Amino acid sequence: MTAHFESPITSSAASVTFRGLVGDIGGTNARFAIAERDHGKTKLRDFKSFETHGYPNIYAVIADYFRDLGGRPELDYAVLAVAGPVKNGQIKFTNLDWLVTESELAKSSGAKKSRLINDYAALAYALPYMDGDDIKTIGPVTKGFGDVHAVMGAGTGFGASVLVGGAYGPYCLSTESGHASWAPVNDFEADIHRFLRKKLGRVTIENLLSGPGLVNLYQAVSYVRGEKALELTPAQITNIEGPDGQGCRYTVETFLDILASVCGDLALCHGATAGMFIAGGIAPRLLRFIDEGRFRARMEAKAPLADLVAGIPSHIITHPCAALLGSAHALTDAEITG
Repeated sequence: MTAHFESPITSSAASVTFRGLVGDIGGTNARFAIAERDHGKTKLRDFKSFETHGYPNIYAVIADYFRDLGGRPELDYAVLAVAGPVKNGQIKFTNLDWLVTESELAKSSGAKKSRLINDYAALAYALPYMDGDDIKTIGPVTKGFGDVHAVMGAGTGFGASVLVGGAYGPYCLSTESGHASWAPVNDFEADIHRFLRKKLGRVTIENLLSGPGLVNLYQAVSYVRGEKALELTPAQITNIEGPDGQGCRYTVETFLDILASVCGDLALCHGATAGMFIAGGIAPRLLRFIDEGRFRARMEAKAPLADLVAGIPSHIITHPCAALLGSAHALTDAEITG
């Protein structure tokens, strides 16, 4: 089933074309495209991905991107979605020795307006511009209520953001919900928590729902089952057909159970009654393993508010460039022209 996504958040149709550089910058890859906004519709063209290794800074990557285009185009705006919190118009990457600032981004891109946003904020900004082909709905609920949507997801880390609609357009709240403490909900998960607490100290959501979290979870599940854990990568674990297929299968099932439970938790924490959207690199790869009834049961097990959560739809974002699409709409027309 695909989503019937009717967002109360709308954008005014623009009568002028705005051209922008949009990017999705992580610790391993930097992805770019040129966005063209015209009459409320957006086209992404000239997509290209670069490995960040070996580059001294993001501006050198941008220079290579423009070189591949045959020169720097005239740009109205530049928006980069970055993996981490943006503070005072700049970000210091955790996994890269890079400091990126909006002022330097404006100089390197030549754009009239520049903005750095959190990568999950970019995903939130993309929600009003995706259709049913970009989303896979989990369970029978397709439409929620209110005007608050939330995005969460597991990749290299765990991210989350909230999009709030209203008469004056969407407002996006970036969060660090992945660093909240993880709470087990049954004896099996309590044993997993006990194992991870000895290994890590405080156990966060990101410690389980991420690429490294998959490895943590596999080791913990193997310990609880009384089996020896192999040295497996996240890709090997999600494959489940390689070494220790049974242990990997248990791990994937447990990962999806915890993902569903956290989905319900964040729906309550963020008041996201209009819908929960799951992004990141892991969930789309696990679609074939999702038991929709089991997922919804875990998500909705939130007594005394189970009935409330039962009315909130859950979707997985499958759009391959959702962060770039959201970056293209992070600035309003007035912000670009003002």
